[in-house]
Amino acid sequence: MSTLQKLSAAVQHLQREYIPKAKARRFYLGVEQLSLREFDSLNAAGRRLGLNRWTGENRIRRLVTDTKLADQLQRVLVSEALASSTGYWYCSLDHSQFGPFCIAILAVSRRKGRAIPIWCQVNVSEAGLIAPLLVALEELFQFLAEQAPALQLVLVMDRWFASDKLFQLFASHGIYFIARTKSDKRVVLPWDPRWWRIPIQEISLPETKISYRSHRLRLVRSDYNDHMKDPEPWFLLTNLPDEITRRMVLNRYAERFEIEEAFKDVKWLQRLEWQRVRKPEVIRNLLLFVFLGWWLAWCYLAKEAQKLSPQKQLHPKKRLSWFRLTWEYLQRLLRTPLLPPIPVAQARLQIGGKK
Repeated sequence: MSTLQKLSAAVQHLQREYIPKAKARRFYLGVEQLSLREFDSLNAAGRRLGLNRWTGENRIRRLVTDTKLADQLQRVLVSEALASSTGYWYCSLDHSQFGPFCIAILAVSRRKGRAIPIWCQVNVSEAGLIAPLLVALEELFQFLAEQAPALQLVLVMDRWFASDKLFQLFASHGIYFIARTKSDKRVVLPWDPRWWRIPIQEISLPETKISYRSHRLRLVRSDYNDHMKDPEPWFLLTNLPDEITRRMVLNRYAERFEIEEAFKDVKWLQRLEWQRVRKPEVIRNLLLFVFLGWWLAWCYLAKEAQKLSPQKQLHPKKRLSWFRLTWEYLQRLLRTPLLPPIPVAQARLQIGGKK
């Protein structure tokens, strides 16, 4: 079975497992045009179908406005990535700007340089993101409690998410977190009275227990030297138990930058930086199909792409990320060459080489 046949079988399995038959044709259309190809525009995706122009564009338009299909896609991604997981499972939670929308994205850390996005929540501005994010995360946690009771989810987040409201939500659902916080955030040390709050930057201990609002947390401070880009060390708040050591917390937070690299690949490699979508439901559908393409690439293409182009032998600056390597391999598979390939022996003769 060829690589594309394996990929096709995997997509059909996902459809049988999660997508109703009434949505199957629309699901296959989205995978073919939005998950596995570079994004030009929605209308261009419709014209690629080879049908009458207006028929193709209308089919794509109905696809990206189907909110029920988007909910089912979300279920596919979360179930495939997390439902069968047990123990601690680290995911990065961050937000990024896609056109006029501020989008919160959850990505699974695979410790391979690029996190795999599996969940998103769309909002029209960063200022108003927290309220709908709380609702969407609560639905996600309830779903995981039913589907993956043995999972211990750990969310790794940047300073924007160090919020009392989010911490309360995590505590109510038993969710662990590692959140970087601002140096001027005031906390209470165990040996000080409750009313005495000091800025985190004044605490020199590498690790200590602290109180923030109603939360009893650990404060982990990274080492600092003059060669670092940031003017200050990392100040990390976490509710993980003591069995997760300070070094493990720092290493896991360092992996959070994988999601930022994933944002760059989605925007530039897959060309979503130039999308002109103006409706929240459309950008959500589009991103979820893109995320499905990431999951398929990781599960069914990455190992084969790395075997064909080993990266460990190359200079570190010449190595490609697993996603770029896999994405370019996939695009080569999907393109039919205009001319037949020239045999290696014949090519050597043409350039004057020995047979």
